[in-house]
Amino acid sequence: MDLDLEKDSSMHGRFAQHMSEIPEHQYRELHDHLVKDEAEIFWDAPARASASPTQLRAADIILRIREYERTDPNLYGNVPSEAIPGPETRDMGGQFLTNKDRIDRSRVFNIARHLPKGGHLHLHFNSELPPEVLIAKARDMPAMFVRSTQPMPVADRHQLTVPERQAFDDTEIVFNVLPISTSHANIYSADYNPEFRSTGCTPWMPWSDFIAAFPSEVASTGTPEAWSNAERWVKEKMILTEKDAYSYTQTHNGVWACFNQGTRCFKGLLNYESIFRWYIGAAVDSMIKDGVMYAELRPMLLDKSIPSDDGERRLHHSDQMRIILEEVEKKKAELKAEDRLHLFPFGLKIIYCTPRSIPRNIMERELQDCLRLKQEFPNLICGFDLVGAEDRPNNIGFYADLLIAFAQTCKSLNISIPFMFHAGETLLDTGGSNNPQNSNLYDSLLLSAKRIGHGFSLMKHPLLVQKYKEANICIEVCPISNELLHLCRNVKEHPFPQLLAAGIHCTINSDNPSLFRGAIDNSSSLSYEFYQVMVGSTTMNLHGWRQLTEWSIEYSCLSATEKAEAYEILGKAWESYCVWIVDEYGAFADTLPAV
Repeated sequence: MDLDLEKDSSMHGRFAQHMSEIPEHQYRELHDHLVKDEAEIFWDAPARASASPTQLRAADIILRIREYERTDPNLYGNVPSEAIPGPETRDMGGQFLTNKDRIDRSRVFNIARHLPKGGHLHLHFNSELPPEVLIAKARDMPAMFVRSTQPMPVADRHQLTVPERQAFDDTEIVFNVLPISTSHANIYSADYNPEFRSTGCTPWMPWSDFIAAFPSEVASTGTPEAWSNAERWVKEKMILTEKDAYSYTQTHNGVWACFNQGTRCFKGLLNYESIFRWYIGAAVDSMIKDGVMYAELRPMLLDKSIPSDDGERRLHHSDQMRIILEEVEKKKAELKAEDRLHLFPFGLKIIYCTPRSIPRNIMERELQDCLRLKQEFPNLICGFDLVGAEDRPNNIGFYADLLIAFAQTCKSLNISIPFMFHAGETLLDTGGSNNPQNSNLYDSLLLSAKRIGHGFSLMKHPLLVQKYKEANICIEVCPISNELLHLCRNVKEHPFPQLLAAGIHCTINSDNPSLFRGAIDNSSSLSYEFYQVMVGSTTMNLHGWRQLTEWSIEYSCLSATEKAEAYEILGKAWESYCVWIVDEYGAFADTLPAV
């Protein structure tokens, strides 16, 4: 049988024949046509089709360097395939925290750091800056107090018993700014009462006193070396360490407990007037360094106020939103004066977040508060989200009638507050119940979510995959967060390549980088994520990076006019970026084998 490949151009016509009907000499040609046909419908095809010669050259450079670094003995080791890796050997795309020191020395990571990343659409408000910054600033706060979730008794500060040491390991620490007149407690006393909800209970100890009395035997290693043991010790409580994430005894629920502990610790160190105000500009600076031009931040707004620096006044939601607007405008004016406004021209927007664990009457109040803020700050509030571990109650459907009423009210008021739910950030995918029908992925579709956070479990639902495509729902992918919270062991097991191959549009995000990175010299939270997706899938390339950054603009809450401007800025930055890649790494790449 002789096949006329030119005449029969349909995919079915080429490949429907039984293998025995295909002449051996035409098998390779059929194989090449199959690869070509798939490439033409692949998710990054638009970016590849419009790539300039410089972009094509830059794409080849990245792939050559990636494949070189995969077996570079100076980075990841180079052992025979049958050998058992030693402790010095790393696996590109393996455990993030284990690999992080190698990643920081990688050429691919340096290329990712320079990448113009567009918008950052899934970033929790308190998680852009490393803990060192906030802890250092707390030193100068006489009104900073701390409480423990249990007594940490110390009979002899130089000879701690095993139970005393265990108390330091097990306790959770929470910060708060309170009036100086607040009654003091002693966390190091066996009589310490951690209860803080009952009238008359005062479990708070001045942070300065806690530092001064911290036992010297509880040694804490790490940076900064000039810090007290207490400061280094509390920093370890704020981040996910290798032990937290990868210990063979660790569980999904266990690592979530570490994550929640860190979140609560960050909250008290950030949420007081002067630091809240300072944080906005510092976060913008951090994002600019990381190549981000716009962001939609997710603050937890269940708590209705934060304290002034002396703890005597309360700043409510409206006060906080005004501070955000003021500091963003101040930063934009500064950038404009420096002729750098194109680096962050659109400021920030806020997605109202509240936990999915609250009672229905509290949820109703939260939805009303979101509506009021939107009416007061129409260009700042851009969405509504429910957050928290999905393997615990409640699922989104528990509040369905309230959310439907909220959407109807928005329509009647002619305002837009799209839902951007955390959904599919789970392996069980049962909405905190024992019933798979309670998956939050169903409710997100039915409630017309604009985007969903994570979507890790979406590929388990063949119909939902199709429906999400039809509804044009974007997935906010957060690869490192998913790994460290035990949804996958490493980025190579993450489903983002399948999501993209299925035609689901995605953006790349860092979720809670302050908890996952520890100290960083340069702001690189999103750079690590783009690095991970590049080394986590052989189908990822420079054109894929470009497509992901363009989708971050397309699915943002910017206006049509702002999006048009953003695309223009991003297009110019992208071409300049590719020129930089060619100039910086072209000669080196030419010494490497072609991919």
